[in-house]
Amino acid sequence: MFAERAGMSHQKRVLRPIRSDVAPPVTSPPVYRGDIDTRGAAQDLVPRSLWVDFWDTLFFIFAGIAALVLTFMILANTVGHSFWGFPIAFIFWAVTAYLTLPRFHAIMTRIYVPDYFIGRTRTPDGLLGDPVNIGLIGTEEQIHQVMQDAGWTRADDVTLVSSWKIILSTITRRSYAEAPVSPLKIFGKTQAFAYQKEVDGNPEKRHHVRFWKTPDGWLLPGGHQVDWLAAGTYDSGVGFSFFTLQVTHRIDAETDFERDYIVESIQYAHPETRVEILHDFSSGYHARNGGGDAIRTDGALLVVILNNEGLEPQEQEEIHLSSAHDLAYRMPLSLLVGSGMLIAVTLADIVNSVILALSRPALRAKLLEEGSGNDLELLNLFDQVDSDVLLTITGTVLVGFVAIYSAVHLFLLWSTLRGSSKARRLALLLTALNFAAITGGVLWGHQSLPLSTIFFQLGVAVFAMLAFTSDAAVQYTATRTFHMRDTKIVQRATHPKVLEHRAQRKAQKAQKALKAQKTHNAQKAPKATSASGAHRT
Repeated sequence: MFAERAGMSHQKRVLRPIRSDVAPPVTSPPVYRGDIDTRGAAQDLVPRSLWVDFWDTLFFIFAGIAALVLTFMILANTVGHSFWGFPIAFIFWAVTAYLTLPRFHAIMTRIYVPDYFIGRTRTPDGLLGDPVNIGLIGTEEQIHQVMQDAGWTRADDVTLVSSWKIILSTITRRSYAEAPVSPLKIFGKTQAFAYQKEVDGNPEKRHHVRFWKTPDGWLLPGGHQVDWLAAGTYDSGVGFSFFTLQVTHRIDAETDFERDYIVESIQYAHPETRVEILHDFSSGYHARNGGGDAIRTDGALLVVILNNEGLEPQEQEEIHLSSAHDLAYRMPLSLLVGSGMLIAVTLADIVNSVILALSRPALRAKLLEEGSGNDLELLNLFDQVDSDVLLTITGTVLVGFVAIYSAVHLFLLWSTLRGSSKARRLALLLTALNFAAITGGVLWGHQSLPLSTIFFQLGVAVFAMLAFTSDAAVQYTATRTFHMRDTKIVQRATHPKVLEHRAQRKAQKAQKALKAQKTHNAQKAPKATSASGAHRT
């Protein structure tokens, strides 16, 4: 192990993350400082809107409940379908593994899993992930240079294009050296970037490491400071997650071997790199990661001190919705797919409403079906008035309502893709109300739904709600919202009329100051003359 060979190289220093201070002697009676009168009301250093957090949390939980309801509805429809039993069972597994269980874990882990640094990453579902086993001192550009020089390949982000490449590589059994790694979180943020190495062109086996930027001024347990943290593990194969039943990579339990391999590859490519070892950074333990894989580590953290020049920094360009390249390569996949599915369903609703309004027999049958117990009253109404006129008015109202609702929904979806947090919440509200209305009719109105409605309408609604409440969607819209606000502030501040107005106000202030100074000098002059005369007398 790397830590066992620390004394064999002059480039590796052994450090102990221990800070020992002597407490001052107690010379006065002890005082409990925990009461509110002594310490004052607790204040959050980071200003946040409780109202916004409340709505995001509410939608987050509702999406989880909706996924659970959808799962039970699919399970209920599985029984009694001999021909469609197997396909429905497969859909049941997919919904359970990729929608219901992940959100269930995410809700529960928000309650009982610590939300502070404990030397472990966290999955998007909130489960404890891979151990943090490397620290780095240096810039992002320095990390990119040493990793590329060491033969590592930067992993693509999870986007529409990268997901399609994964599917093709899996089907064709071809290598995809830049295949994305699953997102893990530290400090509430997904990794900034990741690097990997395939083993003999086999996509099932690879070395990979994720990197996170530490907050400014943040210290490791024990008082040491690093610029970056990293978690390196070795994918040994493909299997099912023990906690979510998803298809995922399995990692080798001996994570220290991968940690040592990563650091040694950096040192081999750049011999000027120094490495410090923090023994007992975390207690050596046996545990499991978010996929249920066993983990064994000695608890040491290797701190890599980079001395290379680094690559040229590259500025991140803004995402343009008019660019198909940006949508495919840079837009968060869950938000893009969820929005696309809702747009498709909304357009389908418009087409269906127009077809229904133009088809008089279908519209009449629909009205009688919706009337249920009032069929006789509706039939009498059709007999008393001109049925064509009534159906024309009903169809016009139906199309107008659907058109207005769809226009509002499409506008909110477009604004969400542009990065509006308010539009995302309003789109969530409309989707949640639509889901509640349909499922309410089934649960309390004893209405039966066809499989097409369950799979497409309710399935799309649940997927969209889960996508819109995901960490990627929330972070994307929040970042874009603040960016748009800053842009508007800068544009207003640099507008020609604003600059002209500021120049006028500045000139007016200068004139007033000059006038005041002249007045003051004029008032001061007679006093000085009289004082001089009195002195001569």
